[in-house]
Amino acid sequence: MTHPPPPVGVVVPYYDDQPRLTLLLRALAQQRTTVPFEIVVADDGSPARPVIPPGLGRPVTVVSQPDQGFRAAAARNLGATHTAADLLLFLDGDTLPTPGYVQAMVDRLCALDDGSGALVVGRRRHADLGSVPADEVLRFLCGDTVSGITVLDEPSWLRDGYARTDDLGRAGEEDFRLIISAVLGVDRRLWSAIGGFDASFVGYGGEDWDLGWRAWLAGARWAHEPAALAWHDGPDAAGRAASSSGSAANTGKNTESLRLARTIPLPSVRGRALVLAQPDIVVRYLGPTTGTAADAAVVAGVVDLLAGVDAGVWFPRCSADGPDRLPPLLAQDPRVRAGQVPADVLRRARFQVSVTRPLTLSAPLDRCCAAGEWEVPGRVSIRRTRSLNRGEPPPPRRPIARPGPDPLVRPIPDDVSLERWWGGW
Repeated sequence: MTHPPPPVGVVVPYYDDQPRLTLLLRALAQQRTTVPFEIVVADDGSPARPVIPPGLGRPVTVVSQPDQGFRAAAARNLGATHTAADLLLFLDGDTLPTPGYVQAMVDRLCALDDGSGALVVGRRRHADLGSVPADEVLRFLCGDTVSGITVLDEPSWLRDGYARTDDLGRAGEEDFRLIISAVLGVDRRLWSAIGGFDASFVGYGGEDWDLGWRAWLAGARWAHEPAALAWHDGPDAAGRAASSSGSAANTGKNTESLRLARTIPLPSVRGRALVLAQPDIVVRYLGPTTGTAADAAVVAGVVDLLAGVDAGVWFPRCSADGPDRLPPLLAQDPRVRAGQVPADVLRRARFQVSVTRPLTLSAPLDRCCAAGEWEVPGRVSIRRTRSLNRGEPPPPRRPIARPGPDPLVRPIPDDVSLERWWGGW
């Protein structure tokens, strides 16, 4: 039994470039596909409302947001809210699809999804279209040789990255850098799970890597689809940066790096020393507390867990002003919070650790997480956020080590003396 193709929405972020928009819409009109799709032009506050040329043969909706700077992430989100399509294809306004683009993206998205969401990146190539007439550019997109168009080098960092990961089939957590929003497709379920693009990104770059990071943690499968080819008019960002001064290029890239360090907690993105609102490791302390000095063992355990790692601790059973309060001293640490872990924090944390009794580990918490998923029943459980979101089975159990050298998990007695514990006596 064959199923009808899912409805598709193509979202085009746009700002004040009518000739290029017209050309892009004409390129979408010549798609060779059996898939019904609609187009949403998301205007990022252009001085004049974009004009939709007649005779496209596809439904087109125009939506607008105020001009508050370069807000491509917010524009894409706006466009996505104005289509009920099951599959969302994002295509930048300066990127022109070849006639097989939509069909190739849809086919790969449908084949890829295993129930945890799918993300597909098309192939973006670069050309200098110069002043070639629009009809000639459309012929070029169809594969014809057209004089006056110069094909530019493909960015080596993308080409090599897709080759190394077998077109993202063997991608790992560091490969979010291979996700580019200019030629991006996701299914609606994944889009809803990750909350779309982060609309707080203003300025060029970074929002697609942030979305890719959250999609990875959400459990999505990724793919790069070479058959979904679209042409960008001009070089990629690296090529444009090479033509500017080194200082200007570094400033632009550093602006992006500083923004991403707030939301992607990998050491390769933010280093290892900062204490930021978004931790790499989320710890939930699920045991009882009293809000008095009787919580000394809890305090000792949390101090040990936080030592030298990028982590935050939440006490879901505690409230800021209720009878179940945070243990004394811990309330003064900005990494320790009462209540549930916010959803936005969970979407970006690599690891989730549950602790039910005061304990200390034989190695720093980040090393224990890097060792793999495991649990000691009734004491501690270490899970990867991606594994949890993919519904993978519980990790192997490890017993509490007997007294001896280098135990993996050592309980902290309720009657611990903090003076002796911290003093090493």
